[in-house]
Amino acid sequence: MKWLLSILALLVMSCSDSGTSPESRNFDLKFSYGVLARNVLNTFENTYTKDLVVDGTTTVPFALSDSELQCISSKMSEIGFFSYPDTFVVPGADTLAYVTPHSTFIFDVKDNSTTKRLYWSDCIISQDTNAAKLRELVSVIVGIIQSNPKYSQLPPAYGGYQ
Repeated sequence: MKWLLSILALLVMSCSDSGTSPESRNFDLKFSYGVLARNVLNTFENTYTKDLVVDGTTTVPFALSDSELQCISSKMSEIGFFSYPDTFVVPGADTLAYVTPHSTFIFDVKDNSTTKRLYWSDCIISQDTNAAKLRELVSVIVGIIQSNPKYSQLPPAYGGYQ
């Protein structure tokens, strides 16, 4: 696990330059995640929405750099993201336990002329390699989000989900 965190830290540190406008980019994504998928990174609109649980949500301007987007795009290529089904379900034979509350992930991605929407309700703990690869991608994206100074200026979430 430590090696994964080290790699993630290196990726995040290497991702720092000014971004271009969404209109001129070949790669953009809207990534919704967390319980009820209420946290949303939207590079099409350069915004981020944080789930504050009891206090609703808050949306702020939030742009990723070109190299941060490249980090995400590279990870997607590495795991074969565009070959995943539109709705990803972990095979039942690989189930170790069920989780509640659980995270839901929705990826809306534009890469050049290719678009992909992937939905995943991650309610199962398993040893499925495709699920592990998607979790790696999620870790990269969330790490980039949380390393942005604008993220640390957002209000904290209060309450929780059951």
